Amino acid sequence: MKILLMCAAGMSTSLLVTKMEAYAKQAGYNGVVIKAEPVEDLDRNVDNYDVFLLGPQVKYREKWVKEIVEAKGKRYVCIPPQVYGMVDGKKTFELAVSILNQ
Repeated sequence: MKILLMCAAGMSTSLLVTKMEAYAKQAGYNGVVIKAEPVEDLDRNVDNYDVFLLGPQVKYREKWVKEIVEAKGKRYVCIPPQVYGMVDGKKTFELAVSILNQ
């Protein structure tokens, strides 16, 4: 499974990636790739990931993200501000898994 977090600059999102990776390892998910990239790079990254998580700070780009991601038959979800603000790696990872399995 390959997860891309889309953000503005990547500072706080990189901490969330680290916590997600730690949780995935602890939960026994092997071979998981989690990266954070600026939302503006989505068109370059859409073919390389399975699921896309949109940070609350770039939610204003949701319509554009939806068009690109769904055109490729993939899924995305906006990370709830509470989850993002708490840098909750477990809940964020579980959110990615849940939309991938829909």
